[in-house]
Amino acid sequence: MDIEHVNKAIVENYGKMRTRMGFLALAFPAVVVIAGFLWGLGLQPTLSDYYFAKDPVGARIDIYPARVWFCGVLAIVGFFLWKYAGFSKNEDRWLNAAGSFVLGVAIFPMALRGHSDFNPFVSLGLPQLSLHGVSAVLAFLCIAVVIVWYADSTLSELKDADPTAYSWFKTIYGLIAVCMVVLIGFAVTMHYLNQKQGSWILFAEAFGIWSFAAYWFVKNRELEEVKRILKGKGLTKSPQIAKSKADIADAI
Repeated sequence: MDIEHVNKAIVENYGKMRTRMGFLALAFPAVVVIAGFLWGLGLQPTLSDYYFAKDPVGARIDIYPARVWFCGVLAIVGFFLWKYAGFSKNEDRWLNAAGSFVLGVAIFPMALRGHSDFNPFVSLGLPQLSLHGVSAVLAFLCIAVVIVWYADSTLSELKDADPTAYSWFKTIYGLIAVCMVVLIGFAVTMHYLNQKQGSWILFAEAFGIWSFAAYWFVKNRELEEVKRILKGKGLTKSPQIAKSKADIADAI
């Protein structure tokens, strides 16, 4: 056992954590929908509707059979976001905030027929809001901030060494962030307008979550490129990454 062995294990473990978050997010919508079908539930208007989607047979002990899958996967993703350390202090704070909000989506139930047992927004004159919905929106916004503002914490190493790769990753990260914001914005707008005809909101939520999953797969690929550049410079033992917006934000 030596320091290189320890460093390699840490790097590999973080890579595995990103991969697992990606696969969990990728599987989440499908797992919830398939679990619902297996228990006789039809396709719901939104993913959140599986929280209170009742057993149509009415003879099972668990009358909300898809809820355990909905909450379980979200709880694991929220935990991973908490455990995953960002490449700067502020990135880490945003990731922790995202993890907290993801856990909030699982812990706080969606509003049912306009009512919720956990709704502090009623006293503010905003009964259409719920901790469940607000947590979901804030979780996506936190991840969008991480993608847009903190990608350069590692990506900046490619700017001079491999401008083509830098531009490619920068573009992909921008597209992922835009997809997340647009899709979740569409879902929120349709929720607000109470337009739950069909399952358009569910598909928008699913593609927004898949955008989140894509980020972690792309991040793994980017870090492989950064590692290659650092290795070529002989900096793999003590990488010195150029100052980025993330470093500047930490200093503020």
